[in-house]
Amino acid sequence: MSAPAASTLETSSADFAAKAAVARRAAETWRRTTVAQRVTTLRALWKALAAKREEIRAVVHEETGKPLIEVDLMELGAAGLLVDWMTAAAPRVLGEKAASKPWSLFNKRAYERRVPRGVIGLITPWNMPFLIPFGDAFAAMLAGNAVLLKPSEWTTKTALWLEKAVAATSLLPTGLLTVIPGRGPAGEAVIDASDMTVFTGSTKTGRAVAVRAAGQLKPVILELGGKHPMIVLADASLERAAAAAVWAGFSNAGQVCVGVERVFVEGEAYERFIELVRPRVAALRQKCDGRDADIGRLVFPPLLDRIQEQLEDARKKGARVIGGEVLDRAGLLMAPALVLDARMDMKVMTEECFGPVLPIMKISRAEEAVALANAGAEGLAASVWTTDLVKGEKLAAALEVGLVGVNEPSSHYAYGSLPFGGMKQSGLGRRHGEEGLLAFTQSQSIVVHEWPDDSADLWWFPYSDRKAGFLRRLMGLP
Repeated sequence: MSAPAASTLETSSADFAAKAAVARRAAETWRRTTVAQRVTTLRALWKALAAKREEIRAVVHEETGKPLIEVDLMELGAAGLLVDWMTAAAPRVLGEKAASKPWSLFNKRAYERRVPRGVIGLITPWNMPFLIPFGDAFAAMLAGNAVLLKPSEWTTKTALWLEKAVAATSLLPTGLLTVIPGRGPAGEAVIDASDMTVFTGSTKTGRAVAVRAAGQLKPVILELGGKHPMIVLADASLERAAAAAVWAGFSNAGQVCVGVERVFVEGEAYERFIELVRPRVAALRQKCDGRDADIGRLVFPPLLDRIQEQLEDARKKGARVIGGEVLDRAGLLMAPALVLDARMDMKVMTEECFGPVLPIMKISRAEEAVALANAGAEGLAASVWTTDLVKGEKLAAALEVGLVGVNEPSSHYAYGSLPFGGMKQSGLGRRHGEEGLLAFTQSQSIVVHEWPDDSADLWWFPYSDRKAGFLRRLMGLP
């Protein structure tokens, strides 16, 4: 079986200019709506999209080969949770807020207003082709913006389905959500035409996005690579930790930015942990199309060779590699791999894998794992496993990552109230939470003079010594 090929659709310069102009007009119309109006409209939009669940899950499944249950839970279910929180929180987060004032300005009123940025550019990845574009677009539109969406060329059909389904509802201004198919040049055009860009993908491409946007003084939110260290203490519930490691390491065929990429286990628990993990991995069912299976195929063809190269490097350096065979090259299917007795000089422990590989390394104590984790360039997600929650949360606080779980692998995305993003080279800015909603707006500070109507303020011209003395006393100056 052959995996689907990348889309050959490319947006011409003329088509892009026309689409960008329509999006800009839609933004001008949409920004005049109230937060309450947007909440009502976008709730109705989600209800209409959710009613087409069978359609969207079929498209995502076709493009990615992921099991249908993962489409339901990781793509559609998570999107619904985000919608619930964002629409409930938007009136409070995006509404006008009164500002405190010094008593000397008692006859004035001041408040903060959130103003939409205009057009938001989204450059999105192939691993979560519905959840990430939809979630970011929903937040941007809820904040009053239009969206130009450049999806991965490997999952263009999903984005085009979303655009068509949104348009069919007739709930939004024409062009408020516009898809721009294509490769690198299409992404560059989206950055240039937008007022802000949100990019999810590799660190290398993220740097290029940041540079291009910075040259135009435009803000960016970047969610980049991760290398999730799972730190298992000797006192952890090893049954739960083993189950979590297998799920968080192999769900979506390991193609999850916050998924477990390496496991550090305290020495006295190491062998028992491996005993618990091995049968769970062996029991995983696989198919290229993901039907009636636990693991599907890879989406991005270059991943297969990159992962195989990492596994070979580990073998040469003394690791025990169990599994990892290429089962169907054309279908991008490989057996899940355990890398036992891993060491930090192995690529699989230091380079992002983004595939069905779980390296496990023995450590002497938890603090050693924290130091090793913090020594890397990535800082997206991590987890600590222990029955001593006080110690677990203390270790979590020492990790230089944006997302940490204690006895919890990777459910942060489902919490719409939590900011989502990384530290160090894993990104800039945050999505979700109040911070994420506010990022799609700019603050506007308003001061209103209320009374008296016809007299000048005391500190206006003309100046005099008498006036200066009075004003000094008024402001508490010596």
